[in-house]
Amino acid sequence: GQLKPFLQTTFLVMFYSAALFLAIGTFMISANGTTTYGVILSGFLFALLLECYWCCQLVDRLNEVNTQIGILLYSLDWPVELQYTKATASRYRQARSSLLIM
Repeated sequence: GQLKPFLQTTFLVMFYSAALFLAIGTFMISANGTTTYGVILSGFLFALLLECYWCCQLVDRLNEVNTQIGILLYSLDWPVELQYTKATASRYRQARSSLLIM
């Protein structure tokens, strides 16, 4: 909830800066030919692409986990899980603490 605007802006800036670096790097490599600098630059560009891919995969996985948590919370049988009796006291506390964490 609170991190969503920050993450959207962060990944937007990261994506467009990666695209800009790739364009500039590709231009420099094509203009200068194959040099040591070009090889180092192409390695950097590959690492940049890999980092962008990993971050996008991480966000996709976080979104999937978020959806799964939401489905599990909405499918929880609230009246049964949150009844407090002496026999179900530990389960009641466990359900409450889990919900507070969520």
